[in-house]
Amino acid sequence: MPTPGSHLVVLAPMRPELSAVVRASRLTRSRSGGPFSHTGTIGRWSVGAGLVGMGPERARAFTEQILEQGPVDHVMVVGIAGGLDPDLPVGAVMVPRSVRYYPDGAEHLARPLGDRVARGTLMTTPSLLSDPSQWRPLAEDGVGALDMEASGVAEACDVAGVPWSVYRGISDRPDQRLVDQAVFGLSTPDGGAKLPAVARYVVRDPRRIVTLARLGRDMQRAARAAAEAAASDIARS
Repeated sequence: MPTPGSHLVVLAPMRPELSAVVRASRLTRSRSGGPFSHTGTIGRWSVGAGLVGMGPERARAFTEQILEQGPVDHVMVVGIAGGLDPDLPVGAVMVPRSVRYYPDGAEHLARPLGDRVARGTLMTTPSLLSDPSQWRPLAEDGVGALDMEASGVAEACDVAGVPWSVYRGISDRPDQRLVDQAVFGLSTPDGGAKLPAVARYVVRDPRRIVTLARLGRDMQRAARAAAEAAASDIARS
């Protein structure tokens, strides 16, 4: 039987992020249905991983669902983020100390596993912030990175009294000007590609395929880095 404090949930907003989690943690596909598509054991932890979808409301609702089913002793959000801190280049991993909801939501404090030291603030936004007038003040205020799910998960966990942590690999930076509303609109809510939209986007300017290929590589690199850091901390805790 699992020991107390051994039930851990890993939430990935998008399919490429979930794939990275499954590989890093060596999880297998679940045959029992329910919210977890993959399960496994890491050290003392019984692990379930599920696909959340993009956005704070989806993340909150999914987290509330799994916490109601219980028991859950720790929740992790693992995936990618847009970096603001100049010390967080593409491929770096951020494990934030706190999470806030844009623009002035309550602060939620993370409780990472083991001896992991969490640092910095992650800001969750309901949509892409590509305009410098939106993201520059956040960077100047010390926000390290931007995501779209962590505050929803943190809020649900705090209400239920369940510890949580966040692992975000930096996949891009707004000052690179690689991701705008047009590029953001090429993805489905679970991170899949809207193929007809991608085709139209590239046909208008074939040079765009180079940017999309770069973004794809950086996203995979960031997702892998976050997933491997999370798996390592689970195993050591």
